[in-house]
This record gives sequence, C-alpha cells and structure tokens, in this order.
Amino acid sequence: MNKYLISLILMVFYCMSNAQNKEDIQHSRAETIRFARFQINADSDRKMQNDTSFLKSVLIAKEEDSFRKVKDYTDELGITHKRFQQYYKGLKVENAEYLIHGKEGNIEVINGDFQNINIPTIEYSLDEQKALEKALTYVGAQKYKWEDAGMEKFVKMNTDNSNATCYPKGELLISEDFLTGSNTFRLSWKFTISSMIPDNEQMIYVAADNGEIINDVSLICDANVSCTAQTLYSGTQAIMGDTYSAGGIRLQETRNSVIIQTRNLNKSYDPSSATDFRNNSTYWTYGNWATFNQNRCALDAHWGAEKVLDYWRNVFARNSIDNNGLRVLSYVHTSTNWANAQWVSGTGNNYMRYGDGDGTTFKPLTALDICAHEFGHGITQFTAQLAYNNQESGALNEGFSDIWGACIEYWAAPSKQTWLMGEEIFKTTTYNCIRNLQNPKSTIAAEGQHPNTYHGNFWSNSGEPHCNSTVLSHWFYLLSQGGSGTNDLGNTYSVAAISISKAQRIAYRALANYLHSSAAYSDARNTTIQAAIDLYGDCSPEVISTTNAWYAVGVGNEFTSTVNFINQTVTTNTTVTSCGDINVQNVTVTNGAKLTLDAAGEVNIISDFEVELGSEFEIIK
Repeated sequence: MNKYLISLILMVFYCMSNAQNKEDIQHSRAETIRFARFQINADSDRKMQNDTSFLKSVLIAKEEDSFRKVKDYTDELGITHKRFQQYYKGLKVENAEYLIHGKEGNIEVINGDFQNINIPTIEYSLDEQKALEKALTYVGAQKYKWEDAGMEKFVKMNTDNSNATCYPKGELLISEDFLTGSNTFRLSWKFTISSMIPDNEQMIYVAADNGEIINDVSLICDANVSCTAQTLYSGTQAIMGDTYSAGGIRLQETRNSVIIQTRNLNKSYDPSSATDFRNNSTYWTYGNWATFNQNRCALDAHWGAEKVLDYWRNVFARNSIDNNGLRVLSYVHTSTNWANAQWVSGTGNNYMRYGDGDGTTFKPLTALDICAHEFGHGITQFTAQLAYNNQESGALNEGFSDIWGACIEYWAAPSKQTWLMGEEIFKTTTYNCIRNLQNPKSTIAAEGQHPNTYHGNFWSNSGEPHCNSTVLSHWFYLLSQGGSGTNDLGNTYSVAAISISKAQRIAYRALANYLHSSAAYSDARNTTIQAAIDLYGDCSPEVISTTNAWYAVGVGNEFTSTVNFINQTVTTNTTVTSCGDINVQNVTVTNGAKLTLDAAGEVNIISDFEVELGSEFEIIK
C-alpha cells in the first residue's frame, strides 16, 4: 500500500476504457440512458430510498413523467432490484420499464427503456366500445372464445375466479405505433382478443384518436418446430400419475405442490373439450395400455413437463413457471397434421400444446428440448416479459427459450444432442435439427441458415424472431463451450469456456433480474455482463468470457483490463478498480477527498497528477 500527497489544482474530466470496471453510461438511439453502472460513492445522492426522484433526475424526465414500482426484492447475493413502470400524465407507457439495482442502500446499476413522450392531450376521441369494434374488425375471427360456453367455463376454472371471462376489457395507455410506420408514441386502447376460429390470442392496440390499428402482438409463442422425445429415444422413464373416480390412472400429478396435467385435445384447438389420458394399469407400455400406439407421445409431454419443473426447482429454486406454483397444462394431439408446438398465454390461459406432425417430414412435437423451449417462453413471460414481436426483444425471447431447451436437455438427458434444437423430430434424413446453436449457418437445419453474428449473414431485416434468435443462443454456446474464429464483421475472437453450469446462471440472472420487455441485444450484453459481475466478481474469468462471447457474435467490444483515469477532478471519496493496469493523467484530488486506485496490475502516473493538501491518494495492489 502506497500513499502520495501532492498539492496543486487542475480541472478535469475522466473516462475509462473497460466497461466492467468503470462508471459506464450507455445511451439509446433516442439519447436516453439505456444502461449505467456507477462507482460506489457514499457521499452521492444515488440512494435506494431516493429511487423515483433519482430516476427522474438522471433520466431528465419531465413533470408529466412518473415511475411506479411494480417489483422490489433482494436476491440471494444481497443485491436489491426494483422494477418501475413509466407513466405519462398518469397513463402507462407500454413496454417502458426501468430498473434499479444496488446494495447497502446505494444505487449501483440502472437500466431500462425510458421514453421521451410528448402527447398534447390524453383526451380520447374514440371510446372503449368503438375502439373494440375496430379491433374486432381487424382480427375478423369467425368465432371468439367469449362466445363459447365451454371456453368461458375453462377460464373461470383455470383462474379460480367465477367472474373471469374471455371478453376483452380495454386499457387506455400510450404505446408505440409499429404498424403505420410512424414509430411514434400515441394514445391508444389495448385489448387482449381471444379468438376460437381461427384459434389465436393477441394484443391489439387501437389509436384513440382515429381508430388506426397501431400494433398487433401475438400471445402465442411459436417454436415452428416439430419433434418427439418418446421413451423410444430416452429409454424407460419413471413418471407420476394419479387415480380418478372411475378407477384407473390418468396423466395428472401433484409435484412439489404444483399440479401437472397432460390432456388430449382430440385433433382440436379447444382446451375446454380436452379429455384425460387414462389407463387401467400403472404400466403405460405396449401391451399394458390399450391406446399406446396412438397416444404414446403424451407420455413424452408428461415426462418433459416433469423434467422442466424439476430443472427449474433444483437449479434455480423456482416454484413452477411463474415462481408461484402455476399449474402446468400440456395438451397433446392439437389439430390435424399440425407440425408445431406452442406456449399459449392470454386471457386466463398459460398452457402448452403439441401437434402430431405432418405425417411426412415431422413426428409428434413432444421432444424434451421442445417442451423445455416452449415452457421457457412462460419463464420469460413471468420474468422479463420480453415482447414477442419483430423487434429484437422477440429474438431474445426465442433465443432464451432455445437456451433453456439446451440446458434442460443437457441436465435431464446429457446423451442427447444438446446444441441441436429438435434433432429427434424428423421422419427423413434431409434435416438434423430445427436450429443449430453451435453452427447457426448449418445447411441441414429445417428452418434454414441463421445468423451467428449481429446484423451479419442471414440476419433477418424484417426482424423474424426465430431467425435472429441464434445470435443469443450462439453467444450462450460460445460462453459454455468456448471457441475462436472470425465473425461476419471481420473481428477475430477467442472465448474461453466457463461451462454450461455457470453460463446458465448468468443467463437466468440477467433474464430474471435485469432485462425488461423492450430489451434489445445491447441490453442483453449489458445485463449478462452485470450478472456475471454479481456472481463471479469484476475481474473474473466468467466476466471476461461473457464479454468476449458477445464480441464474437458482433455485440460490443472485447474485454480489456486497462482503465484510463484521465481529466478528472475528484471532490468526494472515490475508488477506481481495474483487472489490469490503471493509467492516471490530468487528475486532481481536492476538497479533502480520498482517491483509491485498486489495480491488479500497475498504476501508471503519466502526467499532471495533483493532490491538494488535506486530500488523500491511495494505491492498493
């Protein structure tokens, strides 16, 4: 430990080169702060108790802007996380969320999507009923779920609320206009429309001035994949069922206080008409179950739901999909020749459904990684709520589901192909997967070639979520397994593996604690790096690999350990840390403050370093 006292004064401003070890402020295209990491300063006003006033100040919010807390908790590392919803003139600004994170009462990190709204009036010209008529005309369904007695009964049962209904209730708010091309924020009505023919769940946004449809967001997260993970592939598995009043066993159980149900849609889309899978024996095997041949895929869906729940409980101590004991519903035999699998959310919903394949290319879609992928959409729904649209949040939503597909398959069945999504579903040898997380550009993936670099080759300029998701899932592969090469931007990279076990902790921590509904790839980079810092420390190999894996897929710079502390006047107690060297130039410490330089490498005093009498300077190595 060395101390230096120097007495001169100089005006300065400082910047640092390594985002992991400095005060780091990043802006959105609209020049609002998207992410900021602050140096710990006990004398600053960055206090948790000042949360909303600090946000209004640092984001330069207007008088009409306000922030309402929607979640507040302290995690297992002692870090407190607060999530806020932005309001303008008392109305919710859709997908505009901001988060604060810190320890011991100090705000250390903020991130989110603050919108600079300027709407002259919040008086609407179009009332709720007329707006609903516009929405229904736009959807144009032959039959809606509130028109069906069975669906209305199902919603009441599924929500344990006798007053629940599928009939849409309008919410007046401010949302972005995606469909007319203006990309401005407008006063609008939001409706959740549940249609039966065709089967769909979607949020429709209607401009409250002229009735234009300005956004249409699907509430059904679609994998566009077909696969089966029958015991033919996984061997004989132990599953749980329960008895029913008529005698025998059905595919239903209570698992760690969570109800799991696997039911038969009998070639329909209507969950209110679903029936139980039943057997007179505890052996759901050939010769012991009369409908084994036609219903075998239901066993895989049920076992897959068990494994998904077990993974989230054992690895992350999560209590079901919503972390609050949500019933796990899986519906098998959806429609006819339906080569798909989906997570369905919406009014009184939240369930999985699987098709049987098209009979030529695809088998039933109940493979383990498909189960894990689809339920992963539910995890995202109940954490970051990444908007499922053609923006980058939609690609992140799909990418995280592929990550959980890989993680759960590796955890429950490590002999399977971890990095191939849906490898077991094909009737032909033309394809070997739906998407390849190790090699997104594979020519034998059923969805075609995907990008491994942000805005690189095969990037979808229209923003198709499945296509652009592989930038995230390939980042996760590199972080887990390591790799080196040159990406589509011409950048040469090298990433050291940290293991799938550590990588999944980083991914989940970012998703559950830091990401927000309108997050983009830059946000995914910032928040996973912050998650790695939380878990493993500033200068850890995990932080280095997390950063370099993002560099490999074309998002952000590679890790650098040198911190340049230049052009700064230090007036309050300040600590600068570095994984490597610290270069000091044109710095003055004044006003009785103490500057501490904590470097793993060398502290290099380049020129013009001055400490006033009564102030202090300390080097820790």
